[in-house]
Amino acid sequence: MVGLSPSQLGWLFRRQVGVAPLRYQSDLRMARARELLDSTSLPVAAVAQSCGYEDALYFSRQFTRTHGLSPTAYRARAH
Repeated sequence: MVGLSPSQLGWLFRRQVGVAPLRYQSDLRMARARELLDSTSLPVAAVAQSCGYEDALYFSRQFTRTHGLSPTAYRARAH
């Protein structure tokens, strides 16, 4: 679509943004998840789905890996 190979596009993205495209997407999703956990009472599964994760368990593992706390523990510490 943009006239570049996937590797060229990835290289340019990393050069401009500082992280790989998939890492950037994951960081955006996790930021949105934190925002929803902080500002709503949505169930974790609904937060996961709102952030683009179809599998709530996978979302929970990714969130825990990123933040060192499960989504439930993250929410509990904020209150």
